Amino acid sequence: MKAHMDRRNHQRRPAGFQVRVTELAVPELSASGQAIDISESGIGVYLPLPFTPGSPVRLNINDSVLFGFIAYSTPERSFFRTGIEVVQVLVGNSDIAQLLKTALEERMPNVQLEYSNLG
Repeated sequence: MKAHMDRRNHQRRPAGFQVRVTELAVPELSASGQAIDISESGIGVYLPLPFTPGSPVRLNINDSVLFGFIAYSTPERSFFRTGIEVVQVLVGNSDIAQLLKTALEERMPNVQLEYSNLG
């Protein structure tokens, strides 16, 4: 049950914000959930449905958009603990986006942050 924990490459830090995850190849596959942690390589979220590992996804967090790939999706209690490797971030203009930007700069120093006018 904890197999994904054995593969950690980076220390995880707690997170607590709402996200919407959408599979890019199948946009109908979309779910809202709770981000639970951030590491240098990605974000862990609890989602109500499974996503296929390797699938490219978009994460909407307020007026910011992150793109990445599903690393794993494992049943845990009544949710699926899902790891998402983040490869690109478009930071919005809201106050929440600025908090997200600060958190990502601290925890994902190798991910390129870009600025958008999505808000």
